[in-house]
Amino acid sequence: HVAGRLLELFEAVWSHSRRVYVQRVTAAPAETVRAVMDAYNARDMDAMMSRFRDDVVWHTTPGFLWPGPYRGREAVRGLFEHWWQGWDTGSADATQFESEGDRVMVSADVHGRSAGDGLDVHVALHWVFYVRDGLIELVRAFETPQEARAEL
Repeated sequence: HVAGRLLELFEAVWSHSRRVYVQRVTAAPAETVRAVMDAYNARDMDAMMSRFRDDVVWHTTPGFLWPGPYRGREAVRGLFEHWWQGWDTGSADATQFESEGDRVMVSADVHGRSAGDGLDVHVALHWVFYVRDGLIELVRAFETPQEARAEL
């Protein structure tokens, strides 16, 4: 009889331990944007694109080399593929990083060695990322960090 009760107790504990609890976990907007920057610096396109919604829209500044907007994840992927063709090496280092609600403002020193002439190039870029449910849905580029901060 004791063995039977132990078996019942074991089965009750075992069945409870096999239950799977699922809870949707969403990254904070700042974490999402940092993950994109980390993936950019690692040149991991798939990791970077996994942080964008399918219907993302990326607005460039009016004077950008390849003016946007870029609509959809594949269009944004194309923008980065084209951008990376111009760099032998490169990274983006945040010089300013602020968040407010679902928006994250980043100013970055994007720098590296040019693919064409091998020169060391530095470009200051400023964006506001709009994040919903852990994915970036909108990016707006600005000429100055002050303009970007005002978007927050």
